[in-house]
Amino acid sequence: MDIAGILSQVDGERLYKHVLRLEGTRHPIDTPEKLNEAADYILSEFKQYGLAAKEQTFQVEGFPSTFRNIEATIGKGSEPELLIVSHYDTVENCPGADDNASAVAVMLETARVLAGAENAGNTSFVSFTLEELNPSYLLKARQIAQRLGLKDSQNRYTSMRTHETMKKLLELQRKHWRTGKTSSEAFAEARIQMQTQMTDTEVKYVQELEELYKGIKSWMGATATVGSASWVEEAIRTKRKLMGVLCFDTIGYTSEKEHSQTIPADISPEIFQTQNVQNATTGNFLAVFGDANSDKLIQTFRTQSGLDSVNLPCACLQVPLSYQQIEEVMRDLLRSDHAPFWQREIPGLLLTDTADLRNPYYHTPADTIEKLNFDFITRICKATIATAIQTAQQ
Repeated sequence: MDIAGILSQVDGERLYKHVLRLEGTRHPIDTPEKLNEAADYILSEFKQYGLAAKEQTFQVEGFPSTFRNIEATIGKGSEPELLIVSHYDTVENCPGADDNASAVAVMLETARVLAGAENAGNTSFVSFTLEELNPSYLLKARQIAQRLGLKDSQNRYTSMRTHETMKKLLELQRKHWRTGKTSSEAFAEARIQMQTQMTDTEVKYVQELEELYKGIKSWMGATATVGSASWVEEAIRTKRKLMGVLCFDTIGYTSEKEHSQTIPADISPEIFQTQNVQNATTGNFLAVFGDANSDKLIQTFRTQSGLDSVNLPCACLQVPLSYQQIEEVMRDLLRSDHAPFWQREIPGLLLTDTADLRNPYYHTPADTIEKLNFDFITRICKATIATAIQTAQQ
């Protein structure tokens, strides 16, 4: 098979136009019409490539809308599938060019190229919704804040003081969450630490958040990764044969500045297996993470990234831990749609530019298309296609 010839079909202009088309807040509460337009666009593109495309619909308890995961398949559905996945929703007030239109673009262009290739194997493509949040919980939290007078009808804090106080509290809450506490427990710990700095109303707000999230032992499928958790549950129920998943999330931002890449304190740069990476503190590579079950998949992606026709800088880390162990000690590694697959012991990779560890515009109104590196995105797309073809031949 002429791999280089197939990879030459990857079109950077198409990648750019996908991001351009998708850019804009795609949020289940604030802009549900844009969320649905994104789903329609992905479905339409799959059909244009001649793929068998469909929707998986589901609902969220306490919220009236129906949500859609969009899927397409190449090959025979009865054979073990390699999944290439992304999510298409965003947080509020965020155009989501990097998070996560960049990944949707790679997924779509990979599907287009593989649809025209012979012996591309059995590959499915899924774009999930509600990776970022559960709209039911978010809406209830907003309503609490508005009832207490801490936020207005546009979801803005009504005073600078409250804005700054809650920013600090949420940073503390996330710090405690990373230690393995539930969301409710983490809110309680943060409140106790900041109680003397908060007004009675602010304390009451946090206490009501504690109550809202009480009983949720795992955020996965409850407060985030809702769409992918729903898809995995259905796949298990219908006994789909899954050989592995490549999950792309925030993949388009790079920087050539030294120290532009943050490495968490509990991870040493020396434990990464690298390909064309000169300095792990310069944010110009793709980070690839696998769990204990994902050795074969991560080695295949790393090898294909080194092809002359790809030449993608990447740093790969296979964590020799189970899902349960990762949730206890390295919870940040579960911040995307690969997590429900890891929980079910399905091999999977998270492929990312590392989001807020590199990109200063992450989850902000400045996450726009001009910040992205499309040469880098094109190389990621080529590495993905080469990995899919290599996996099919194994």
